[in-house]
Amino acid sequence: MTGKRWKHRPPGSNWGDFGPDDQLGRLNLIGQAQRLAAVREVCEGLSFSLSLPLDVPRQPALNPRRRPPLLQPAQHNGAPYFSYALGQNIPGATDVISDDSVTLSPQYSTQWDALAHVCHLFDADGDGIAEPVGYNGFSIGAIAAGDDAGAYTGAKALSVAPPARHGVQGRGVLVDLHRHVGTARRAVGHDELMRILESDGVTVRSGDILCLHTGLADMALKLGPGDDHQALRHACAVLDGTDQALLDWISASGIAAIAADNYAVEERRQALPDERGGALLPLHEHCLFKLGLPLGEMWYLSELAAWLRQRGRHAFLLTAPPLYLPGAVGSPVNPIATV
Repeated sequence: MTGKRWKHRPPGSNWGDFGPDDQLGRLNLIGQAQRLAAVREVCEGLSFSLSLPLDVPRQPALNPRRRPPLLQPAQHNGAPYFSYALGQNIPGATDVISDDSVTLSPQYSTQWDALAHVCHLFDADGDGIAEPVGYNGFSIGAIAAGDDAGAYTGAKALSVAPPARHGVQGRGVLVDLHRHVGTARRAVGHDELMRILESDGVTVRSGDILCLHTGLADMALKLGPGDDHQALRHACAVLDGTDQALLDWISASGIAAIAADNYAVEERRQALPDERGGALLPLHEHCLFKLGLPLGEMWYLSELAAWLRQRGRHAFLLTAPPLYLPGAVGSPVNPIATV
């Protein structure tokens, strides 16, 4: 669909700034100059995978609707296609083939939120009725309880496909919240974040991908299947999505995306103050819905954070495209930091 889909855009949003049909949002701020600057951060040629194993956490304690991967052998004529003799009817054939299949929740472990992940009730067309709408006025469609699940094709817009096509590669900048806060639950607002940036000498540029190390993913990695995972629900730092000054800084900073090693970057509110309307996830609303700024969650940042800290560094080349899966509202990712 070509042309503006809205008459009114949400306060503080950038709808239309990158064009009426834009589905990349702030990833548009990563261009050739930003990629070249990111490459210049590579001094030693070392790489770090920033992904957890995709079955971590080993219990679905953080979100009951998301399940760990179920890995199975592919089937052929009713038999598992694993260590399968390919040429069973061909004398002398030596090929042995293994295929498998996986069922997973794309947002169970290390992942990107697509912009379609969080939409809001908003009167974009000016008819006086608030309707579900996403970034830049796009509708992602709907599915009702009685609809045929087999006919589901995912989001009509704002899926992981546009950033996958674009490629998510740029300058990553690590902020080591864990170093300053420890593992206690702490809502970090604008003033505290600015003190940490200044204390650690972290410089944030337009087009950067801000990576927040809190230590939660490392805690999850160390828990076995039989361990109590409930502590993960109340541990480590989160951003204070209710802090308007923090949201304003995100807008003004020019960062292209945020990735954290915690569950949701921010903490979900369980109620709204004074029963006023609004977002239970205000940082998600601000980033995904208003700015088109992707959020990464449950990234594994502890090894990279330690390496950077020992060398007084903060920036690196980050390569982190989502899977090219049209319609998906989230995607597993294996981010690679090159230093």
